[in-house]
Amino acid sequence: MSTGGTILTSLPSDRPVRLGIVGCGAITRAAHLPVIAGDRRVEVTVLCDRDRGNATQAARESGMDAAITTDLAELAGKVDAAIVAVPPRFHAPVAIQLMEMGIDVLCEKPLAITVADGRRMAEAARRTGRVLAVALMMRFFPHNRWLADLVEEGEIGEVREVIVEDGAPLDWPMASNSYFDRNATGGGVLFDTGVHLLDRMLWLFGDLTGIAYEDDALGGFESNAKLTGVLRIGGRPVPARLEFSWSHRLRRSIRVVGERGTLEASTADPRTLTLHRTTRRGPMEMQIACAPRWDGRSHYRAQLDDFIGAVRERREPFVTAESALHALAVIEAAYALRTPMAQPWLARIEASA
Repeated sequence: MSTGGTILTSLPSDRPVRLGIVGCGAITRAAHLPVIAGDRRVEVTVLCDRDRGNATQAARESGMDAAITTDLAELAGKVDAAIVAVPPRFHAPVAIQLMEMGIDVLCEKPLAITVADGRRMAEAARRTGRVLAVALMMRFFPHNRWLADLVEEGEIGEVREVIVEDGAPLDWPMASNSYFDRNATGGGVLFDTGVHLLDRMLWLFGDLTGIAYEDDALGGFESNAKLTGVLRIGGRPVPARLEFSWSHRLRRSIRVVGERGTLEASTADPRTLTLHRTTRRGPMEMQIACAPRWDGRSHYRAQLDDFIGAVRERREPFVTAESALHALAVIEAAYALRTPMAQPWLARIEASA
């Protein structure tokens, strides 16, 4: 990787990667820091948050002896790489500033709030020669490639439909109101939760065309969303249906329905892939083991491994900004086509008013 004709060399192998954390809210404290804390290949040297109390709490909970600051410029010369975990509206300006300071970046999802901002980030990475990875951590699930391979090999025959669902009452331990603040983020359940599964589907099966979209935003942010379109699998058009909810439970999986059965990749258990078939003796389920060991933080460890490798070896990360733009483009197109989701209880309230 180079910039302006200058080759950017690898870091010295005899010291850890100096890491900064920008944004010390819930995702940093619940997911990133517990994994980083046990990894001797990295040393957190700076914790940065516009609310100094968040950074102080992150340091106390993780037991890390890091400098605490509210000023992004303080990272210059003190870190080799940074995790950007600020609200999505600030991903582009923060990541670009860091890369221009010579700092590699792992940016939380979604990459940005618009495709244009995401492209600016990708261009900044090319211009500065910095690594820009995107924390779409479900791409590291071991059952992903098994799913794609078995579909391609015809295990379930001709594909008839792809169904993607993810839903549960929203109970994330938020450190701020950024989930619902237009000054901080760009959308609701599709933008925040749905981007993970939408990204995986596009990565595994290609572009989604013929998009239709409905949600319950009513001028605010959606808690329920339904997106439909068409994929091309095996050279044939295949309908796809995606549903996401912050209000009720859905199946939380990617299901590929074929003429001879269904393959299901569950978010809850990335170690296995389930094959559903109907036989003469009734319904059958076969569990296909895709990884010997996997726990609730294994995908974050895999993501960190890849990022450290990309920083040290000056290579592209597994999840590039360019690849993350595909899901962002679909979300942007869906929001532009938004139609209101049927909410009969609201109609009854209006009728009785």
